[in-house]
Amino acid sequence: MQPELPTPEESVLADLESLLLALDMHPMFMRQPFKILRLNLLGMKADGLTPDLAALKVRFASMPDAELFAAWGALHNPFRLQDRVLN
Repeated sequence: MQPELPTPEESVLADLESLLLALDMHPMFMRQPFKILRLNLLGMKADGLTPDLAALKVRFASMPDAELFAAWGALHNPFRLQDRVLN
């Protein structure tokens, strides 16, 4: 059993969410396994991404599995968005 990692900061979650939306891989729309996320971050070409998003891809691809998994899991948490409203 792995120890529970603290929930990543909201800025990390926002960065990961932005990247996954740009890659059409957002967890609220796709329930892909973590291993698929890791493989996509390592192998997916970043040609069509802006320099900022390409840098995020590199950042998250180099993140340790436990840390990336904690952020990935936090994005899957539906309670994270309960305070947001659509206008």
